[in-house]
Amino acid sequence: MSERKRSILAWATAGVVVGVGAVVLIVGLLTPVTFGWFAYQPLADATFVPGAGGVFLSRVTIIGWVILTVGLLAVAFLAGWRIAKARPNRLNSDSAT
Repeated sequence: MSERKRSILAWATAGVVVGVGAVVLIVGLLTPVTFGWFAYQPLADATFVPGAGGVFLSRVTIIGWVILTVGLLAVAFLAGWRIAKARPNRLNSDSAT
Protein backbone atom coordinates (compact mmCIF):
# COMPACT_ATOMS: atom_id res chain seq x y z
CA MET A 1 0.00 0.00 0.00
CA SER A 2 1.41 3.38 -0.96
CA GLU A 3 2.06 6.10 1.56
CA ARG A 4 -0.66 8.33 0.07
CA LYS A 5 -3.31 5.61 0.37
CA ARG A 6 -2.20 4.88 3.93
CA SER A 7 -2.48 8.57 4.81
CA ILE A 8 -5.97 8.83 3.32
CA LEU A 9 -7.04 5.69 5.16
CA ALA A 10 -5.67 7.04 8.46
CA TRP A 11 -7.45 10.39 8.05
CA ALA A 12 -10.69 8.65 7.06
CA THR A 13 -10.49 6.32 10.06
CA ALA A 14 -9.83 9.23 12.43
CA GLY A 15 -12.73 11.15 10.92
CA VAL A 16 -15.08 8.18 11.32
CA VAL A 17 -14.00 7.71 14.95
CA VAL A 18 -14.66 11.41 15.67
CA GLY A 19 -18.06 11.18 13.97
CA VAL A 20 -19.06 8.04 15.85
CA GLY A 21 -17.90 9.56 19.13
CA ALA A 22 -19.95 12.70 18.50
CA VAL A 23 -23.08 10.67 17.66
CA VAL A 24 -22.71 8.44 20.72
CA LEU A 25 -22.13 11.51 22.90
CA ILE A 26 -25.25 13.25 21.58
CA VAL A 27 -27.34 10.12 22.07
CA GLY A 28 -25.99 9.78 25.61
CA LEU A 29 -26.76 13.40 26.45
CA LEU A 30 -30.30 13.11 25.11
CA THR A 31 -30.97 9.95 27.15
CA PRO A 32 -32.25 10.73 30.65
CA VAL A 33 -30.13 9.42 33.51
CA THR A 34 -31.92 6.93 35.75
CA PHE A 35 -31.06 6.12 39.32
CA GLY A 36 -31.45 2.66 40.78
CA TRP A 37 -30.56 3.37 44.37
CA PHE A 38 -32.09 4.93 47.43
CA ALA A 39 -30.23 6.67 50.22
CA TYR A 40 -31.64 7.28 53.68
CA GLN A 41 -29.98 9.37 56.31
CA PRO A 42 -31.83 9.28 59.61
CA LEU A 43 -32.33 12.47 61.62
CA ALA A 44 -31.35 14.75 58.75
CA ASP A 45 -33.39 17.57 57.29
CA ALA A 46 -31.51 17.68 53.98
CA THR A 47 -32.91 15.92 50.97
CA PHE A 48 -31.01 14.80 47.91
CA VAL A 49 -32.48 15.68 44.55
CA PRO A 50 -30.67 14.21 41.52
CA GLY A 51 -29.65 16.90 39.09
CA ALA A 52 -29.53 19.74 41.60
CA GLY A 53 -25.98 20.84 42.27
CA GLY A 54 -24.27 18.05 40.35
CA VAL A 55 -23.78 16.53 36.96
CA PHE A 56 -24.74 12.93 36.38
CA LEU A 57 -23.56 11.24 33.21
CA SER A 58 -24.82 7.98 31.80
CA ARG A 59 -22.46 5.24 30.65
CA VAL A 60 -23.31 6.01 27.04
CA THR A 61 -22.27 9.64 27.53
CA ILE A 62 -18.96 8.63 29.10
CA ILE A 63 -18.29 6.15 26.27
CA GLY A 64 -19.11 8.90 23.76
CA TRP A 65 -16.60 11.24 25.41
CA VAL A 66 -13.93 8.52 25.35
CA ILE A 67 -14.49 7.67 21.66
CA LEU A 68 -14.54 11.36 20.72
CA THR A 69 -11.31 11.97 22.67
CA VAL A 70 -9.54 9.05 20.99
CA GLY A 71 -10.64 10.31 17.58
CA LEU A 72 -9.49 13.86 18.29
CA LEU A 73 -6.15 12.56 19.56
CA ALA A 74 -5.75 10.62 16.31
CA VAL A 75 -6.54 13.75 14.27
CA ALA A 76 -4.03 15.78 16.31
CA PHE A 77 -1.37 13.09 15.83
CA LEU A 78 -1.95 12.98 12.08
CA ALA A 79 -1.90 16.78 11.82
CA GLY A 80 1.37 16.94 13.74
CA TRP A 81 2.87 14.21 11.60
CA ARG A 82 1.85 16.03 8.43
CA ILE A 83 3.31 19.34 9.65
CA ALA A 84 6.55 17.60 10.65
CA LYS A 85 6.86 16.02 7.19
CA ALA A 86 6.32 19.38 5.48
CA ARG A 87 9.09 21.11 7.44
CA PRO A 88 12.66 20.97 6.20
CA ASN A 89 14.98 18.85 8.26
CA ARG A 90 17.07 21.30 10.29
CA LEU A 91 19.55 18.71 11.57
CA ASN A 92 20.98 17.96 8.14
CA SER A 93 21.21 21.55 6.87
CA ASP A 94 24.61 23.13 6.24
CA SER A 95 23.73 26.32 8.16
CA ALA A 96 23.78 24.44 11.48
CA THR A 97 27.53 23.71 11.31
